[in-house]
Amino acid sequence: MSRCLTQESKFLVLNKKSAWDRGLPVNVDVSDDGLKIRQTFEYVFDQENEVEVLADTFEVTDFAVAGCGQIYILDAATPAIWIYDTVQKQIEKIDCLGSLFLDPPCHPTRVLRPTTIAYSSGQIYVGDPQTESRVFVLSERNWQVVATIGKAPSETVSDFEPKDLALDTAGNLFALDSATPAILKFDPRLQLVEVFGRAELNGKVPQCIAVSDSGALYVLDGHDQKVLKFDTGSGRPVNPDPIDFQSLKNTGVVRELFEPGGFAIDTDGNLFIGDAGPKTRPDEDDRFLLEFDPEGQFRGVVSGSRGAANEIAIDLDNSIFIFRREAKNKIAELRRQTRFALADHLPLVQGTYFAKALDSRDAGTVWHKLTAESATPANTQIQISFYAGDEKLINVGGSSQDLDLFIDDTINSGPTSSQLSQLNDLPWSEAVVNSNDALITATGRYLWTRIVLTGTESESPSLHSLRVDYPRITYLRYLPAIYSEDDLSRDFLERFLSLFETFFAGLEARADHMSAFFDADARVVTGEFLRWLSSWLAISVDKSWDDAKLRTLVKRATAIYKQRGTRAAIEEMIGILLGDQPLIVEAYQTSCAAWSSSQHETEFNEMFSLLQRLYPHVNFNRDELRKSFVLEALYQRLYGTDPFCFCVLLKPLSVRSEETYNAVRRLLAAEKPAHTCAGLMTLQPWIQLDAHTYLEVNTYLSRPSARLDSGSAIPRDTVLDEAMRAGQLESQSRIELDMVLI
Repeated sequence: MSRCLTQESKFLVLNKKSAWDRGLPVNVDVSDDGLKIRQTFEYVFDQENEVEVLADTFEVTDFAVAGCGQIYILDAATPAIWIYDTVQKQIEKIDCLGSLFLDPPCHPTRVLRPTTIAYSSGQIYVGDPQTESRVFVLSERNWQVVATIGKAPSETVSDFEPKDLALDTAGNLFALDSATPAILKFDPRLQLVEVFGRAELNGKVPQCIAVSDSGALYVLDGHDQKVLKFDTGSGRPVNPDPIDFQSLKNTGVVRELFEPGGFAIDTDGNLFIGDAGPKTRPDEDDRFLLEFDPEGQFRGVVSGSRGAANEIAIDLDNSIFIFRREAKNKIAELRRQTRFALADHLPLVQGTYFAKALDSRDAGTVWHKLTAESATPANTQIQISFYAGDEKLINVGGSSQDLDLFIDDTINSGPTSSQLSQLNDLPWSEAVVNSNDALITATGRYLWTRIVLTGTESESPSLHSLRVDYPRITYLRYLPAIYSEDDLSRDFLERFLSLFETFFAGLEARADHMSAFFDADARVVTGEFLRWLSSWLAISVDKSWDDAKLRTLVKRATAIYKQRGTRAAIEEMIGILLGDQPLIVEAYQTSCAAWSSSQHETEFNEMFSLLQRLYPHVNFNRDELRKSFVLEALYQRLYGTDPFCFCVLLKPLSVRSEETYNAVRRLLAAEKPAHTCAGLMTLQPWIQLDAHTYLEVNTYLSRPSARLDSGSAIPRDTVLDEAMRAGQLESQSRIELDMVLI
């Protein structure tokens, strides 16, 4: 908030985030751009993927979501792993993995049933509590087993039975051990680093786990119908019972027949828990996904999902995939979309903001008018109302309280419906609706403001700044006193004259800030006005110059004009136009006289000495070598012989159209000295000897590299490599490079 004084009137402004943060936002987002209705998201039904397979025994045991809509389905009945493409609607079985589900491997004595599958960073993790390798990791590239975890990963854990797997963003693997029960943490190399949760899970029946990006691990206990939360860094419980479904049932938040099913976490840390219980009513399915925030507070049901949810997975785009055992071979997909939030207890997309008192420092101040900078899309509305008084004390709940302190307490404790009702019950003035300029009918030293934003699910109004002028000084003071005697007439005249006052005040403000119109960086200096301003500096207005380039030229014009007609000035002006400075070659640089300078004489002497050392048996003619070194004929062919002509070479890709090329020609014609001529050429990105070839301008020498295309060659110093980890001997396996012996 700032306080300014201009002649007789004063004003107070709310236009910065630090000022808006002092107030109370209710369902409103506060940012540097001002106020806007709070954004949230909702899940809508996108599609239902019906998985068509040939095997009659196909059964979805668990699934994991990879990128690009790929789903890895663990089929424990076959057993097998299937890849399902939700975009192409195709499913494919990974045939080469059949031996992994035999005990012992490659000997079909007993078919096992894996329980869980997870995916992360191109690798698939499968858990089976019955095999010798309780967890095996597959490469997504070639389905090769790159690592395994045995049933005794350490001396303290001798019988490891993975029931569920989860991975964090660092690549650490967390396994729910149903034998202990406990949580086992493995590092990215699958070394056991920690075991935690034994005391908290003792006597419980943990069902599944999930890890958030913030480092919290949640355990779903289906038997006690609770969710436990742990810190993955320390392994300590953060909250023993963040979610208690029985308590939610007792309070009516969750239906009585609710049974926790699928369990997943999105990238924001919100928990989604499926309902696997039976339907309450036969005519309508009342089972939905339940959503909880990271602290375990119930946020509501996901209305886009109706029916049981036995398995849930969430991808990086926060799309939810749901498997229902009742609908065999079907996986539903919910898509997350952003919308503006509904107000609490109201079917409206609405937000309210209460600003703390603006202090005029004078009792009995008659506030004059408001000036707002806002945006109101179609079907949206901004209502601004005021409450004024000479004291901050008001009657709230039968007691006298400081209104600003009451707003602070409401901010700190979180607004309740009772507190909001007490604030809304204040005697607010009649609201100003969708107006950026209006009179205020309020009297008192302190002025509180209430702003109500009403929008739609797809659109929200925004208020960028609010200015309040005081005291009441109108054009009525210039009229005879008789026009102010009647209250009704005075009120009408003040409103009528305010129309003219607003118009003339705008002109006066522009006159007061006239200097801003001569500042190229000012927001008002754009478009045709910027071109008009550039004409003051004798800048040739060209349509190829956009505002940003022309603004830079206007700011640099004074310095450039001091060097006008010189090489430096032309380079800078073309550089501003193209974004890249040209290469200018002048006649003196290519003459023999230039090469006789001390610098080039030193270069020639070094070259001559080198030739004598390399070929001591050859008698070199120094004068003939000097002529070859100068290459005067070549320079004459490239740059001409006119001593009053210079060449301007434009870098490749700096000129993308004929219009830009012509703009450079016009600029050269206007800026070069009158007695000179200028040649213009756009360089090509190639290497051609005795042509316009310039190192690090249009020609680059780089290290040899292998390229798999036509006409390419592989240099001798190239080694074919593959970055993936491998565990198969005699197949690109290198110890300590991509394979580790443990």
